[in-house]
Amino acid sequence: MEKREISELWQSAGFDHISVTQLLRTPAKWIFDYLHLTKEQRQQVGVGERAAVGTVVHTAIQSIICHGNDIDEAIEAALIAFDFHDADEDDVLRVKFRECIPQMIHQGVNICVDNGFTGAVDEERIECWLDGVDVPLLGFVDLLVDGSMFAEMKTKAPRKTKLLKDGSQGWSKATLPKKPEFNHICQAAIYWHALRVTPSIIYIAEHDAVIFNAYNCEDLQADGINHALNEMRQKALIRQNLLRVSNDPKVLASITDPDWGHMYQWKIKDEWLGKAKELWQI
Repeated sequence: MEKREISELWQSAGFDHISVTQLLRTPAKWIFDYLHLTKEQRQQVGVGERAAVGTVVHTAIQSIICHGNDIDEAIEAALIAFDFHDADEDDVLRVKFRECIPQMIHQGVNICVDNGFTGAVDEERIECWLDGVDVPLLGFVDLLVDGSMFAEMKTKAPRKTKLLKDGSQGWSKATLPKKPEFNHICQAAIYWHALRVTPSIIYIAEHDAVIFNAYNCEDLQADGINHALNEMRQKALIRQNLLRVSNDPKVLASITDPDWGHMYQWKIKDEWLGKAKELWQI
C-alpha cells in the first residue's frame, strides 16, 4: 500500500481518512453529516428497514459462504437481528421485509456458490490513495477471493403499491437491475484500485439474484472502472477544496446548495432534517 502523509488541511478538520460512503453523499449532505454532526449524532440518525434488511442478509450470507455456518442457523440469527434492529421507518415494511429475509439469503448463497466465492474472506479492509487527494480512502469489501476477485452485495426488497380492495397493502416484487447502478460501480472502482482483482457486484432479491463482472458488463471493464474512479477522485477533490475555504460547516453551508429535493439524501427523520435546515437557515 502506498504510504503518504495526511495533509494538515484534513487533519485540522478531524479526518484521518475518508470513506466511499462519504464520497457518495452530496457535498451538502457530507458537510452536514461529517462536519456538523458528531460521530455519536450520526449514529443516532439511524437507518430505515431497507438498510436493516441489507445488513442482516449480508451478515448471514457472509457467515455461510466465508465461515461455513449452517444456513438455517444463519437465517434464524438474521431474523433475530432484524427483530432487534432499531430501524423504525415503517411497521408495514418491517413485517413484509421479515418475510423476505430467508429467501433472500438462499438466493445470495446460491449465486455466491455458483460464482466461486465459497471460502472467501469477508469485510476485508482496504486503504488507498487517489491522485491529488491528501487523505486515504478506507473501505471494507464484502467478499474477497485473494488474488482473484471480489464482490459487493446489494439487496433489493419489495416496494409498496396501492392498497388492495380488501384494504391490505399491495406489493411489487423487487426489480433486479439490467446493469449495475453507477454509485455501486464507483464503490467497486475504489476497491479495484486498492486490490487490483476482478470486481463483481451482486444484486439479491427474494425471487432471484444477478451478478455483474468484467465478463458480462462493460461498466466493470477497464474503461468503465477508470471512469468511475475518476468520478470518485473528483468528488474527493471537491471536499478537499471545500476544506480549503473553511472547515466550519456554517461557512460551507453558506456557499453550497443543500439540494433538498434530492431523491434520497435527505430521507431522514424530521428531527434531523430540521437540524440540517437550521444549518442552512431555512
